[in-house]
Amino acid sequence: MRSDPHILPGDLAIKRTFQTLIGLLVATFFAVMWALFDTANSLVTQAVHAVFGDPGRPWKLPQLHLLLALPLGAVIVVFVRSVLGWKTFGLFTPMLLALAYLQSGPIAGPTISTAAILVGMIAAPLLRRLEMSRVAFLGTLIAIVVTALGALALQLDNLVLISAFPVVVTALVVERWWNAWESEGRKQAMRMTATTLVVALLIQGLVASPLLVALATDYPLAIPSSAILMMILLGRYQGLRLSELGRFHAAKEA
Repeated sequence: MRSDPHILPGDLAIKRTFQTLIGLLVATFFAVMWALFDTANSLVTQAVHAVFGDPGRPWKLPQLHLLLALPLGAVIVVFVRSVLGWKTFGLFTPMLLALAYLQSGPIAGPTISTAAILVGMIAAPLLRRLEMSRVAFLGTLIAIVVTALGALALQLDNLVLISAFPVVVTALVVERWWNAWESEGRKQAMRMTATTLVVALLIQGLVASPLLVALATDYPLAIPSSAILMMILLGRYQGLRLSELGRFHAAKEA
């Protein structure tokens, strides 16, 4: 018997798995932040360097590779939304966020951008108390995000992080998060933000993988051509999403 008739076992399993993943990501985030600003080479910093290498190192990928491999990011977003049933902030936001990561660095980019996004999330409810117009509210919120991102980048002496593109994309995520908060509620907005960040990390890892870099060097047009084919196939998928299968299976056995 279930203690709560409104919660199915499949929903509970998905929720606990998601909470565990979020906990691991939060712990990793704070460990990397510590390593980025630590000058004493503490145990946490040593562990981060052992797992990730130097967190401040930049990517060294050709611009042509980033352009040709970017359609694979769209494939991941389409797969996540159509097959897994996870909601993101549209199709382009995870792709643009991943591109900002690829321009900033594999570890420093996601960490600093996420920190700036969190600053914007904290500032948004406080700004609403000032009862400003929506345009002024969003403008002030974006300015706060840019200030936070710039302060972190200057502290790290990494001016790539405050170039136009990463700043615009980071501010865009905060704006999408607030729009989702107003239209769909706090929990859904936080869930969509987390999913968007995770998908962006997956896209970054795929685009920068050595196998894909080698493939792009030898057969550059094979990557976007394959992405077109995969998206056509995924676009024709009309079955249940993976998140729905867990709920229907639980309902069947109840």
